[in-house]
Amino acid sequence: MQPLSYYNELFTEFSAFQKGGNVDLNKVTAIGKRLKLEGFKAESDFCFEICIKAIENFAAAGAVNNCLAMEGMIYASFVKTTESEEHYFSAFNRWSGLLQNLGRKQARPFTTKRNPKSVCFILTNGVVLGHTEVMLETIDGWRALGFDHTVYVAALSAQCEPKLKAMLDARGVKLVISGQLGGTQSQALLRLRDQLEELSVQTVVWMSVATMASFALSMRLAPRQIFWSLKLHPVFIPEVDVHICAGHETEDVRVFNGHTWVVSPFPLTIACRPNDAQSIAAFKKRFPSDAILVGSLAREEKLCSTPFLSAVCNILISNPRAHYLWTGRGQPPEVLSAFANSGVAERCHFIGWVDTNLIAEALDVFLETFPFGCGITGYQAMGHGTPVLSIRAPDTLYGSLLRSAVEKSGHAPCRQELEKIDILTAENMPHYVELGQKLIADLSFRSEISEREKEYFSREKLALPRYAARLWRNMTGRVISDP
Repeated sequence: MQPLSYYNELFTEFSAFQKGGNVDLNKVTAIGKRLKLEGFKAESDFCFEICIKAIENFAAAGAVNNCLAMEGMIYASFVKTTESEEHYFSAFNRWSGLLQNLGRKQARPFTTKRNPKSVCFILTNGVVLGHTEVMLETIDGWRALGFDHTVYVAALSAQCEPKLKAMLDARGVKLVISGQLGGTQSQALLRLRDQLEELSVQTVVWMSVATMASFALSMRLAPRQIFWSLKLHPVFIPEVDVHICAGHETEDVRVFNGHTWVVSPFPLTIACRPNDAQSIAAFKKRFPSDAILVGSLAREEKLCSTPFLSAVCNILISNPRAHYLWTGRGQPPEVLSAFANSGVAERCHFIGWVDTNLIAEALDVFLETFPFGCGITGYQAMGHGTPVLSIRAPDTLYGSLLRSAVEKSGHAPCRQELEKIDILTAENMPHYVELGQKLIADLSFRSEISEREKEYFSREKLALPRYAARLWRNMTGRVISDP
C-alpha cells in the first residue's frame, strides 16, 4: 500500500488534466500509467483518451513524428501494462488506421529490380531480446539447410548493442543501421527504404513489435512485406503480404480479431545454456535449506493478473516450505498487495531483472503466468529439467503451441488428458492450484514431469531446420532449394 502523500500527489496532478487546456502529454502518460497500476481504471482511461485525442490531432495535421512518438508513449503506459489479445487489439485499433493512412501518403513505386534471394529482418531497436534470438536461430536453421540467400538485419535505432553486432558478424549477416543520433523515427524509416533499394532487397520481415509497423509497412519498405508476430496480433495491414503467427505444425492458419494469420512454428529452445554448478548453489543459499523454490520468470506486467496471483497465493498457503520467486523491472502494487493480503509476503521474493537461464535451473517448479504466458523462460526451465506448469488458455505455452494438436475436431480435453500431454497443463485455476501443490509435495511426480518436458524440449530443438524451412516457404511461397 502506498502512503497517503503518494495518492495526494497523484490526484493533484490528475485533477489538472481534468480541467482541460494545454497538457503535458509526457506527464499525462506517466500519471495514467501510475493510475492504472494502482487500480484507478476510470481515471487511467481518462488519461488514455487525452492521448488518443492527441494522436488524432497529430494525424489530422500530418505530423507523422508526433504520431509515432505518441504511439510509443501510449503503448508503454496503457497497452503493455495489460498483456492480452483483446486489450492489445482494441487499443491499437484506435490509431492504427490513422497511421496507415499517413504511411500510404509516403508510398512510391518500386523501380529497381530486386534480388529474390534477399531478405531483411527489421528490428525497432538494435538489442538482443527474445524475438531477436528467435530470428538468429532461424537464420542458423536456414544455413544448416544450405540456404545461400543474402540476409540482412536492419535496426531503426541509431546504435546497435555490441552483443547483437557480434552475433550477426559470427553468422556473416550484414547489419543495416537506419536511425541517426538526433534523427526522427520517420526519417529512419525513409532512410531504411532507400537502403533496401540500394541493397536490392526483395523481402522484409517486420519482427513482432507492433509500434511503428502501421505507418512503416503501409508506406511499403520493399516489394514483399512480412509481419512476423511472436506474441500478440494487434495490427493487420493490407500492404503486408503475409501475416505470420505461432502455432503447432498441424495448423495452417489461425484467426485473430477476424483476420487470418499463417502459422509458422518457431524455436523457443534458443536461450537454454549450461550453467555453472557453483552459481546455482550460491543462488540457492539465499533461501532456507529446506525451501522448495517456486517461481515465474516474466515481466512484471504478466504477473499483474488477479487469477494468477490468487493461484500462487493459494499454493503458498498450502505449502509452508514453498518460496515464490518473481522477476521484473519493478514491483507493481497489485502484486505486493496480493501477497500481503494472503499472508505469504515473507515467502515471496522479488529478484529483479536477472539471468533467467540461471534461475530457471535453480527453481524446483516453474509456474507459468496466465492469461499471458512465459515463452522463452518456460522453455529454459524445461531444458534444464525444471518442471513447468501451464494452463489451458489462448496465450500460454499450451494455447500458443499445443492447443490445436490436443483440441482436435472441437474436442475439449479433460483434466486427465491435459495432465498427460508434452507440457503439464491445468484445465482451470483450481486444477492449476492442485497440480502446483502436487509438484511441490510429490518428488516422484515432479521428476516424472521434469523428464517428460525435457524430452519435449529436445524434440523441439531438433525441429529447428524444419521450422526454418516452413517459415521461408510461408514468407516467400518458395522452398529453400528454389533457384
